Amino acid sequence: MKERCVSFVKGVVFAAASMALYALALWLLISLLLLVISMEEGTGGLTDYAFSLTQSMILLSQGIGFQTSVITLSVIPLTLTLLMVWLLASIARKRHLSWAAYFGGLITWMSLNMAFTFHISVGLLDNIGIVAVKTGFVFTVAFVLGAFPVSESWQRIKAFASQHVSLELRRALSLGVALGLTLLGIYVLLACIDVVVWIVYGADAVSKIFELDAMGVGSRIMTSVCSLAWLPNLCIWSLSWMFGSGFRIGELAHFTMWIGQSTDLPGVPLFGIFPQAIGNDGLRSFLLSLPLIISLVCALAFMLSPTGFAIRAPRAGDDRATVVRDVIMFAYPLGSFCISGALVALGSSCMFALSNGALGAHRLAHVGVDVVASTRAVGHPTIVGLFATWAAVIVADAAWYGLRLCWSHLRPAKNSQSTGNTADRQPRGVASAPIVADYATTTTKEEQDGINEQAD
Repeated sequence: MKERCVSFVKGVVFAAASMALYALALWLLISLLLLVISMEEGTGGLTDYAFSLTQSMILLSQGIGFQTSVITLSVIPLTLTLLMVWLLASIARKRHLSWAAYFGGLITWMSLNMAFTFHISVGLLDNIGIVAVKTGFVFTVAFVLGAFPVSESWQRIKAFASQHVSLELRRALSLGVALGLTLLGIYVLLACIDVVVWIVYGADAVSKIFELDAMGVGSRIMTSVCSLAWLPNLCIWSLSWMFGSGFRIGELAHFTMWIGQSTDLPGVPLFGIFPQAIGNDGLRSFLLSLPLIISLVCALAFMLSPTGFAIRAPRAGDDRATVVRDVIMFAYPLGSFCISGALVALGSSCMFALSNGALGAHRLAHVGVDVVASTRAVGHPTIVGLFATWAAVIVADAAWYGLRLCWSHLRPAKNSQSTGNTADRQPRGVASAPIVADYATTTTKEEQDGINEQAD
């Protein structure tokens, strides 16, 4: 009981310290931004709003939007969310916190966030109950990611799995998860590269927006730095755009590879990097086929590599039991590909849903992607590529095994025929050898008698 109380107190301290570190860093950044703006604009008092804006951004990074008389904002700054989760998970992993500490930390974390709602100068889009649920969910995800892999519960689960689950099944599960995460990682990397291309081509448009907004050098730098808070959102929208679905900025703009139109967008510098339509049909076709190509290559590597399933065609000399066992082995990559496809579909749909939000109450009420269409654009070609690779490897191995089997049946016939021809020739050569030897011996004796007569 005493140990649980100590762990509970550790959880309280863990949550309070994590919130203090996160809030302090965010408050310093926001204070610097407001200070730079006030110095360039020649106005004072902006830094007085730093604490209230910090509270708003802490809640916004956990999915709680807010509204003022000017703006309604519910697009989650995923960079801040990822930093918050990373901070909580890192401390929980380093301290090896128990489940008793989790409950203490959860209560403290929810209480702190609910306290922010009573001392905030903006109107929140969620009531206090929803605030508690959302903030508690964020804390739970971070704690599980940090503490669970080093906990005794995970070790017991691994020991139970090693005793009651076969090695092949455990390997199939791990490879399926690894392949799904690999595909998602490659897709996100391509999306990040695409965003860099957007930034390069949209640099002139962003500069024009800075000039129209009459921003100084300091404001431009701080605005660009603060825009990084929504960089993951841009990468997720880029992923949808690159694979054919696209994204919308409310009713004011729609961006796809075929359409790049916008009307009366707000003067936000970040909007200047949004892409134009692609006029090259070959490039569009290549981008649309990327998930299919990547899934084909990754699935083939996982099936044939020694660190993967190491699939090989059966040998012609194998017995029936060995052949049947090799055929059954194809079920494991099939199960792994099912896990990978489900993970890609679920992961991409979660990313698309988290990246959406609102920038207003009317024409900007929906900013982001169509979750269903974007998930289909990513998941459908990925699943097709995975199962097409599995079927192609089966067909190729079956064909190769058939060729080996045919060759093994033809090769003994040729060997027996060549052995029979050698046996037919061998007796004649062996029987003629004494005759040749006798003839050679007789001739030599006659010649010798002739030589003796001549000598006499």
